[in-house]
Order: sequence, then C-alpha cells, then structure tokens
Amino acid sequence: MPANVQVNDSYSIRIRRGVIERLGVETVRLCDEGYTEILIITDEKVSGLYLQKAIMNFQECPKPEGMRLRVCELLIDSHEDAKNFQTVAGLLDDMAGLGLSGKCIVIALGGGVVCAAAGFAAGCYMGGVRLVLAPTTLAAMIEVSAWGSAFLNLSSGKNLAGVACVPSLVLCDTECLKTLPRGEYMSGVAEALKTAVMAGGELFRMFERGNVGDNIERIIEGCVKYRAGLDAESRKKCLGYALGNAIESLSDYGIQHGIALSQGVGITARASAKAGWCNNETAGRILAAFEGNELPTTCRKYSAGEISRAMLQGRKDSGMGFEFVAVSEIGRCCSVNVRADELEGVIESGMEG
Repeated sequence: MPANVQVNDSYSIRIRRGVIERLGVETVRLCDEGYTEILIITDEKVSGLYLQKAIMNFQECPKPEGMRLRVCELLIDSHEDAKNFQTVAGLLDDMAGLGLSGKCIVIALGGGVVCAAAGFAAGCYMGGVRLVLAPTTLAAMIEVSAWGSAFLNLSSGKNLAGVACVPSLVLCDTECLKTLPRGEYMSGVAEALKTAVMAGGELFRMFERGNVGDNIERIIEGCVKYRAGLDAESRKKCLGYALGNAIESLSDYGIQHGIALSQGVGITARASAKAGWCNNETAGRILAAFEGNELPTTCRKYSAGEISRAMLQGRKDSGMGFEFVAVSEIGRCCSVNVRADELEGVIESGMEG
C-alpha cells in the first residue's frame, strides 16, 4: 500500500511500487528556474537496470517553460569496502571536473554504499548541494531514508566518519526489490526486523505472522517512521549494532550487514534473558521471529573473544565500561554498563542455546 512519510517537516519519503518512474517529475519540482544540473550517482549493476530509464525520465517529463536541464552520471563501486574517503574524494574531483555548480542536485540511485557515498559528497561539495535519494535495496530504504546523514568507514572501524546531508526527497520504489539477489533481500529483512524489535507493536507482529512480502510497503513505512522519530542520542543505542558491526568487520565485509545484525540481535536476546534484563518469553519471541523468517540468530564463525575484541578495538577503556544495548521487552531496549573484561562473557552467554 503506497505511503508518504514526512520527516521533521523538511522532506518527504514516498514509498510505492513504480515511484522511480516519476524520478524526473519529482526532481524537476525541486529545480530552480532556468538552467539546472542533475548528477545521478549509481553503480555498475544498478546502472544496467535503471540508469537509462532515469535519464529518459528527465528527457520526457514536463518542465517549466524555458527550463534547461543538464543530466550527468557517475558510477562508483558498491562494495562495502568502497564506502570510504577515497571513493568520495573521487566523486568530488569528478563533480568539479564536470563543472557542476553549487546549485546542482545529486541523485543517489542504488543501495546503501551508493547512498552513503553520494550523500557524503553532496554534503561536502561547495559547502553542500541538494540531494535526492532513490534507494534500490530494502536495507537502504530502511537505513538511509530517515536520518539526514551519511557515514563512511575508516580503517579503524565502520561508520566512524559522518556528515549531515538532509535530502530534499526520498523515493522508495518497492518494484526494485524484485531484482535483488535473495541474500541481499534477506539482509534488508533482517534490518527491518531489528527495527521492529525496537519499535514493537504491529510492526513486530507482521514478522511474527511471517507475511513480510505481502506487507513490504507497510513494513518500510513503519521502519522509517520509527527511525525518523528517534533523537540523536537514541540513534546511537541501536539494538545489535555494535555486535553486528564487529562480526561484519571480522569477516572483512564478507558477511552482509543485515545478516551480521541478525546474528547480533539473536546473541543480544539470549544474553539479555540470561542476565535478567528481559524475560525468557521476550527473548523467545525475538528468536522465533528471526528464525521463522529464515534469519540466523547466532555466529558460528567467530568466538566470543574475537567478537568482543573487535567491539573494543580502538577504544580506550576509561574504566566506565562498555555501553551494551540490551533488550528489556519487545518495543523497549536499555543500555547496560558492562565492564570491558566482562564483555566476552556476556557475548558467550548469548551464543549458547
């Protein structure tokens, strides 16, 4: 079912099948009169599916009299290890080489890496230019739509460099999900289910019933509404995030982000029940929802010691302990102070059945 989500009275997220067909019309509404530059940033795979269609959108859509559009495109690598300053520096150099002005509009057409790199570049170029997000993966539709910032990875960790880049518009076309490989789609389902555990209510119950595909637009709407309502401090306390990032980093990004998060949430649910932070019924419902949707709830590849060391990497222990995000109940999480030397034991308790 189509949906519009308004984020802080500043921009709209449009969720519906086929909305990418309106990319030109919707973007032209943001353009200044006269000459306007459009830059579409995408990757090789997505360009083969949607780039020419997007360019035709701009050629064929109605325009105000006298408006002239210049549409350019740039392709980047979409692997997670390309979400770095080198990629963004290349984009900025290419944007300058194209002679783009500070009035250009950047369109990110692709998954999470494309949206992050394009968003970061838009936030930096000439002090910041307008941004339109057209995420083509489920994970990107949920992750990047509602937070108004873009993050890059550093050698010392994932998503440690960020810049504000509030989009002017977000278009989530659920038709794009049909072209995703199953692993990438399931990674997005895991991201959505993690959000549903935090939000609770009907959003979580849809996953319990197992009818995700039939409700995908409602699920995306519920996820972005929940995320849009979080304050900056709450965003830092994201369930399974530190655990999932550690597992993903240990795999050298061979394990997809959502799958690593799924493992992290499963470990957290078990650990929370064993520590008394939540009851067994709550943990059981979370584990059943993940497993019922064919998602993993533990990590067999790495030990608790390896995961805890990855979580603590580059962190100076000031004696204040590690802020571990635990489950209290479905729809509510809590931060628990865990000493660095206790972290491995907490993780190990969550890896055991």
